[in-house]
Formats: sequence, C-alpha cells, structure tokens
Amino acid sequence: MNMPQRTRGERHALPMLEGAAPPLPRDVWYPIAPARHVRERPRTMRRLGRSLVLWRNAAGEIVAHDARCPHRGADLGLGRVVAGELVCPYHGFRFGTDGECTAMPCEPEGKPSRRDLSIRRYDVREHRGLVWLWHGDAAAERAPLPWFAELPETDRHAWDHETVWPLPQLRVMEGMLDMHHVPFAHGRYLRGLGTRLDPYEVTVEGNTVRTFGTLQRPGDGLKRGFSARIDARLPGLLLLRFGARLWGFVACTPVDREATWIFARYFVELPVVGKLLAALSLWTEFALVQPDDRRMLMSTSPRVPDVREHKLVRADLGIAQWHKLFSRAARDAAGVASPDQNT
Repeated sequence: MNMPQRTRGERHALPMLEGAAPPLPRDVWYPIAPARHVRERPRTMRRLGRSLVLWRNAAGEIVAHDARCPHRGADLGLGRVVAGELVCPYHGFRFGTDGECTAMPCEPEGKPSRRDLSIRRYDVREHRGLVWLWHGDAAAERAPLPWFAELPETDRHAWDHETVWPLPQLRVMEGMLDMHHVPFAHGRYLRGLGTRLDPYEVTVEGNTVRTFGTLQRPGDGLKRGFSARIDARLPGLLLLRFGARLWGFVACTPVDREATWIFARYFVELPVVGKLLAALSLWTEFALVQPDDRRMLMSTSPRVPDVREHKLVRADLGIAQWHKLFSRAARDAAGVASPDQNT
C-alpha cells in the first residue's frame, strides 16, 4: 500500500475553508486564541475550518498542529505533554515539535517511525497575549503581525472577553462597522443618542478601512453628539476609540464558514481603576449591547453576506469599503484577477 509522504519538519500552509465563499485572505496572521489558555496541557480548538491542537514545548514556546492523531484519529488535545513531546491519549503515540512521530509504544523498541504518522505543523507567534497563526504560503516571507500601533503599549489597564457567534465572519464585521444602528438597536440602554450620522468620514489605507463618525440630533451641534472611531484591518481586526480614555481591540476570526470567534480587549488609560473600568465596560458591552447586535445579524439575509443584495446608503460607506477590500484580498487568495486590474 502506498503511503503519503511528507517532508520532515515542514511547516504547512493552512488550507482555505472548504467551499468558502469568498475564500479567506491569505499570507496574513490570524489571531486564534488567548495565549494564557495554552498551559501545561494541550488544547484543541477549531479555527479557519480546521481542528488545531496548541501546546507548549520544553522551551515554553507555543506549537500548533492538526488535532487529529494520524494513527486512529483521536483528538490530541485530550492528551498530555511529556518531556516536551505531545502524547496521544488513545495509544500513547508521541510527537515532537516538528510533528514527527517519535514513539509507538505498541511496536518493538528501536523500530523507526513512519513518515505517514507525522502531524501537520503550523507557524504560530505569541504577541500581546494572543496566539497568531500564519495562513498562507509556507515558504512565503512572513508579513508583520497586523496589530494596531495606536493602541496602548501595555495591557496593564486592559480586560479581555471572548465568545463565538454562529455567524459568518463577514456578517460579524458588518455589524462591528455599523454606527447608525446604535440609537435603534440599543436605544433601551443608550438613550438620548441622535440618529443623524454627520459627519461620517471613511478612508482606505492599505489593508485598513478607517472610519470616524458622530451621531447627533438635528440642531445639537457636533460637541453634543456621540463620536467614535472604528478602524477595520485585514484579516478581521478592529480598533475602537470612544472618547479620550477608552480604546478597544476586537478580533473576528472564522471558526468555520458558519461561525466566528470574537475576542475583545478594552483599555481604559487611568491609574489604579483603569482595569476595573475596562472590565465593567466590556461586561456591559457583551452582556447588554452585543446580544442585540447578534439578534439583528442573525435575522439578516442572505445568510452568506453579499452587498449586492442590499441597498446601501451613505452611512454604510465603511461597510461597503470593507467588502471591497476583503473581496480584493479574497480574489488574490483564489488567484483570480481583480476587475480593476485591467482599468
């Protein structure tokens, strides 16, 4: 029987989501989990349409592999780490950092391992408390991590929250970029907000859509309105700015075609009470405000986001520009020429 061959120690590119429409942007880093969740024991999670196991090797570095044991398909996240190697919980097969099988307890001592028993390894980095996974060509030069340099330099006054919504990533990003829904969808909590989004400024800089807007009531003037800055960056990251003290970072990473992992971190740059205020702000956001957004987005059709099915207005310009940016990156990922390349 012919066994598939795999180069030893090779780090593999992550395949696109099977049947994804559109395909995901490639050659970019995706945040996939808080680094603090990867400790002594391995941890399995589903991201980008694939089950991954994260664990720490003997040097304390985070390693990512396919979570499925090639022997009999057991979840390696149910196993353990022994002497810097990942041990399958089912039959005790062991795997090194490079993904090679180093031990088969059922076989005679000294028998060499088989190449078809290796597990696929993915390139990951740890930065600002998050695990970032490279999605793209394994041989490509790595792009910089897409962190927002404008955010506070430390997480001293920050608090985190994460959740999973049963919605495609593009639909979640639409909701995150939408300002003019606030007085309607969240009016029971945020009373007195104006409905007119004016001014509303949208610019595109490289892989980032930058927006700034003010919700005001007619005649109130700009100083009495509610202003916010919302920037969206590929592959699905957001920078939020509300007032002088409150910053936010949000990551929206596909679990698969039908679900999105959402990670949020709020910063309140105040001594002593900053972390507490960040925690309270984030709790309010996800306990009271975001459930309304989730309900509205769940009701939206078509299920697969397609702006051609909607009649956008001026206040939707940020969403329109995000779709344009994302679609261009998706066409590049699929190897399809962009329509504007011939103009």
